[in-house]
Amino acid sequence: MKTPVCRPRRGAARGFTLIELLVVVAVIAILAAMLLPALSHTKLAARRIVCVNHLKQLSLATAMYRGDFAGFYPSSNSTNKWPEALRPGYENLRLLVCPDDTSSSSPASSAISADDAPRSYLINGWNDYFEGLPPPVVSEVMPESVLLEPSETIVFGEKEEGAGDFLMDYLKSNFDWVVLDQTRHGGSGASSGANYAFADGSVRFLKFGQTIKPVNLWGVTPEGRANP
Repeated sequence: MKTPVCRPRRGAARGFTLIELLVVVAVIAILAAMLLPALSHTKLAARRIVCVNHLKQLSLATAMYRGDFAGFYPSSNSTNKWPEALRPGYENLRLLVCPDDTSSSSPASSAISADDAPRSYLINGWNDYFEGLPPPVVSEVMPESVLLEPSETIVFGEKEEGAGDFLMDYLKSNFDWVVLDQTRHGGSGASSGANYAFADGSVRFLKFGQTIKPVNLWGVTPEGRANP
């Protein structure tokens, strides 16, 4: 009678060696390092798109306002500022806040005045147009018909965090150039910029300085559109 011989079973599973586990961990770490910047960039782009949508909604509300008031923009010299004047056209106060504005939280209540709500944007003060009018200029209402280049004339821009300005008064001793936030989106360095709503209803991302040079896109008159 032959003695049975024990043979190892085919396909028997074996565990990973320490070297193999370390290789797997290293590969996962490399992939994570490659993906995290891409995910961060995607998150920044998504917030910028939300900001663009907010400005588009405000542009639509402005168009509705002009339709109701004979083609005029909201007065820059009145008790109700532009957020409250335009409110029938947008209602939701969260549209006043850019998601990248860390100083402005979304309002908890929609019952407060829009002028008192957190806000990330400011409207064109149309300084060069009003300065060219004979005095006295009281109401400061801007007629749409004066805009000869609506696709290249800014209506809304993004203001510096925490600034309370409602208007972009760029002729006011050059003060409001520092109030304008030109680097809110796109990270840091040369790629940074901000979103702007134009008189034709479009919203565009422009890099730092592109609203001023080679043309002042806040200006209305030929003199105002020259570099300030």
